[in-house]
Amino acid sequence: MSQELESYLKLALLRLEKAYEEVVKTQGYTRDTEKLKMLLELTREQVPNENSRHSASQTR
Repeated sequence: MSQELESYLKLALLRLEKAYEEVVKTQGYTRDTEKLKMLLELTREQVPNENSRHSASQTR
C-alpha cells in the first residue's frame, strides 16, 4: 500500500475514534456504540495488512 493511502486511512481512523468517543460521551455505551467500536478495531487491525495492488492472477 502506498504511504499516502496508508496515512489517509490512519487519519480516517483517528477521526472515527474521536467520533466514537463523542458518541459514548453523549449517548453512553449502547449496542450501536459497541458496533462502532468493533468497526474501529477491525479496521485498525486491517490497515497494516491491506494490499491495494492488483492480484498476480487474473480472473478468467
